[in-house]
Amino acid sequence: MKTYNLFIVSSPLQVMNAIEAVEHFKTQNNILLILSTENTNQLTQMNQLLTFIDWFRVEYISPLTYKGINRFFFPRLISHQLKDIKNYKIDKLFVGDYRSEHLNHIVNYFQHKDVYLLDDGLNQLSYHKYILTPSYKLRIRRFIYKAFFYKLSKVKYTMFTMFTIKNEKVINNNHSFFKKYINTKIIEDKVYFIGQPLVDLKIMSEENFKKELLKVILFYSKKRFIYILHRKEDGERIKKISNEFNFEYKKFNNVIEIEMLNSKKIPSDFATFFSTAIITLPSFIKDAKYITFKSQYFNNNVVDTIEDIYKEFEERNLKVESL
Repeated sequence: MKTYNLFIVSSPLQVMNAIEAVEHFKTQNNILLILSTENTNQLTQMNQLLTFIDWFRVEYISPLTYKGINRFFFPRLISHQLKDIKNYKIDKLFVGDYRSEHLNHIVNYFQHKDVYLLDDGLNQLSYHKYILTPSYKLRIRRFIYKAFFYKLSKVKYTMFTMFTIKNEKVINNNHSFFKKYINTKIIEDKVYFIGQPLVDLKIMSEENFKKELLKVILFYSKKRFIYILHRKEDGERIKKISNEFNFEYKKFNNVIEIEMLNSKKIPSDFATFFSTAIITLPSFIKDAKYITFKSQYFNNNVVDTIEDIYKEFEERNLKVESL
């Protein structure tokens, strides 16, 4: 009987690492389920990545099935959408986000024993904390979802990741697929600062963000400074700040790793507060310099998680510059 492999993703990085999993596990007849989004930037980046390999089938799960009032009817809506896929014989099942109740329900819906958790960047470092010590708010949310027939049983994952996750079975993701696209680059004396939606997610106030960003700009005063807009950032806010501080900014249609692989010219320096890209990029661009900047103004609610991230940076010998 013909077998299939199922990949369930919700972000560009997850799509990228689904492709890496296809390469690593040599899977065939691959079906991709994309938890779609109203964020056009995010959807564009995911779609750009689809062309790298041939998928047996690509299915989009509309935001209308899990947003607003429909979130309470999601189990019924999604079972109708996926009923024919459930008839397939699934060999391996890959999922991109352990935090999503919607993806967790889909995994449990298929009742598959062989489940792999795809790399989702620095979110992986919070896996144990999220699973073993869920917040009160999270426990209440799960309780409500279960009342509406969400299947949220704990899933035992095999991790396919570039991180070391203690007490878990880990298969190393060394990005072997996209490394094949590495070629000779022209290095230009400029810095790409990799943005994040820190203000949008209330990780930092806009006032403090501006203060800290100005310090970074002054740190690179002798280089051309270009801010790389995150797909979830408010572009108008960055435009306003760029006019005030006189720096350039760019928005990419693809994840920065792929943009750099496709580009003939690359910057001499990459910097960020704590974007995952500062860890993945050195796998593809070895000749650049990489620096992370640590602020004292991160929201107290996320300080512990962010501290774990900077510890990971230090363990990887990434330079951490305190602001």
